[in-house]
Amino acid sequence: MGEPTTSTFRPPYMSFQTFWKFIEDLSARPLPPQIDRSIMAQKSGTDQANLMAALTGFGLIGPDQRVEPGLRDLAVGDETTRRERLATLIQIYYPAQVSVADQNGTEQQLQQSFREAFNLESADTRRKAVTFYLHAARTAGMTLSEYFPNTRSGSGSPGTPRPKRGTRRRAAAIPADGAANGSATRRRDGLTVEGGDTYTVTLASGGTVTVAVSVNLFDLTTEDRAFVIDLIDKLKGYRQVPVET
Repeated sequence: MGEPTTSTFRPPYMSFQTFWKFIEDLSARPLPPQIDRSIMAQKSGTDQANLMAALTGFGLIGPDQRVEPGLRDLAVGDETTRRERLATLIQIYYPAQVSVADQNGTEQQLQQSFREAFNLESADTRRKAVTFYLHAARTAGMTLSEYFPNTRSGSGSPGTPRPKRGTRRRAAAIPADGAANGSATRRRDGLTVEGGDTYTVTLASGGTVTVAVSVNLFDLTTEDRAFVIDLIDKLKGYRQVPVET
């Protein structure tokens, strides 16, 4: 897997499912000599940045984006082999966390190990980094402490139930020209936080495209939030181009 660089390792805090799916996609085709954003074109800018950081942090690609032997070991072979290589990565880059797991430590001890080993003072970043580790370890078939939190498959998030949301007043719709319909609509990052918005653009070649949004940004995962905002930004940034006749 190459030389471990745990002294400078920053644990990923992205969705583990996004990371692992990318590795599986690479295993389905011959590896290119380097990994760059051009092979991630279908992913959001946030996912691209997180993937590049994770691949570099784990020593799977070099500073010049060239594929390292560790990535060849991880991406080549069957699913069993990939999981074994993943377990090796975890043992190399998460030694303190593996030690806590081996001692059947508590969730608080696990959190503390991330704070001390990686200097993660932000509670939100630490939570996401812990979640990535737990998903990775369970995917690799590693034994974890019975006191570690459960994780939900498919979301990359801890298995903690979300609080019930109260009834919200439906926000005013956005008309077809894309302009906001009044100032009462509260917005964050260009997206209405209190659900019930529609956004419509008229295509230059005729017809319209309408997207209905009913979400609370604070309830979304990082991956979902980036996807929604990226989609809205694309709609808002659409410019009608006259069709030549």
